[in-house]
Amino acid sequence: MAQNSGGTFWSELASSGLYKRSQGRLARRLTGVAIAAIAILGAWSFQVTFATEASAPVKYGIPGTVAVLGCWLAFRVINFEKFAEFLIATETEVEKVHWPDRQHVQRASVVVIVTMLLMGGMLFLFDVIWRFVFSYIGFLQFVD
Repeated sequence: MAQNSGGTFWSELASSGLYKRSQGRLARRLTGVAIAAIAILGAWSFQVTFATEASAPVKYGIPGTVAVLGCWLAFRVINFEKFAEFLIATETEVEKVHWPDRQHVQRASVVVIVTMLLMGGMLFLFDVIWRFVFSYIGFLQFVD
């Protein structure tokens, strides 16, 4: 288990060590997968958009290189000391959260939906009343 020495980002980018490999596994893996997915989808988008008429080395080489470098960057970023510590702390805090049970979420959702429907109905009623008042006094003139 290699520990990073805490150098700069650019020096850490060239290393292959893992920083605290057993801590913050889920947050670090999901973050790495998300960064790699962004790199791969960006390379694919480049290939589809700009390299359709290019030769094979350009059409597949540049997007392939971008995808590989993006995956390496994802691996290195989640093992960069400061960012890894942030992800470890984030996962630790999420584990402390008391998540509500299903029934509580359902009741709260019903309250929110009913409140939104009532507020929408009230706004509709106010709109109808003010439209009637403004048309009655001649402020609004509707063209048929």
